[in-house]
Amino acid sequence: MQQPGPTPTRNADADRALRLSITAGAVTGALAVVWGIASGTRVILFDGVSAGIGLVMSVLALRASQAAARGESELFPYGRQAFLPLTIGLQGIARLGFTAYAVTDAVIVITEGGGDDVATRSATVYAAVATLLSVVTWRWVAGRSGTSELVAAEAVGWRIASQLSLAILAGFLVVTVLPAGDVKDSASALVDPLLVIVVSLMVLPAPVGFVRTMLRELLEMRPPPEIEQPARQAVTEVCAGMGLVAPVVRMTKTGGRLYVEVDHVVSPGDWDVADIDRLRTALTERLRHLSVATWINVELSCDPAWQQG
Repeated sequence: MQQPGPTPTRNADADRALRLSITAGAVTGALAVVWGIASGTRVILFDGVSAGIGLVMSVLALRASQAAARGESELFPYGRQAFLPLTIGLQGIARLGFTAYAVTDAVIVITEGGGDDVATRSATVYAAVATLLSVVTWRWVAGRSGTSELVAAEAVGWRIASQLSLAILAGFLVVTVLPAGDVKDSASALVDPLLVIVVSLMVLPAPVGFVRTMLRELLEMRPPPEIEQPARQAVTEVCAGMGLVAPVVRMTKTGGRLYVEVDHVVSPGDWDVADIDRLRTALTERLRHLSVATWINVELSCDPAWQQG
């Protein structure tokens, strides 16, 4: 017997955060691409393309958030919550693909003796501006990350952008302050591809995490511990209070919804539909504090063989 908890509603704060992320991504991406082409700097172009990927994913995230808020339909009887992990996973795949390309290109440049000398002063100014913009956006979006997993993913993206810009700033500052000579000339030729590799390794954990999140949710694996553990404890306590000792509890999470199934074998005549309704209501109330909506399914049977599958 299935009864979904409250359908996740459109979150105005989440939409606002995603829209600001889109705007900031468009500004920083355009700035990086123009500055990178003008200065002939690979790492700035890397930053710009990375921002472009983030911009496209932010637009998709906003659309996914809007779609998930529509609830169930004839075509989507369980809702559109799967759009959320799918969008997060696509962002991870896109970033992994571009990172692999950038690292390969940087390694080729280094093995060929380094790239062209870059305008280190210009690159330093860009990195300082980009760092400021990224940090401000990151802090603002992170302050609203509790409203949506998509917003949390956006905050991670902006944290990465801040770290990238700071690494670029530090690298070019070092080259800028070096005294004129062979060391400075060599550093000027190698700093660009080396920074591409460094920042690529810095960002690697985040897209890997995005892909893992997608696989965990689309393959209906168990929820992350911070959600599963309190939910399982609550379900066990509620069931025990109503005479259901050691129920079989199955959980999975997709997007903003936690699916909970409670199975138990009861004696004939001990339970009726009204009792099941009371159990489901008690479970819904107990799980209301979670950051996700719940879809609760209570299955009771008098056949011991049923629970064993």
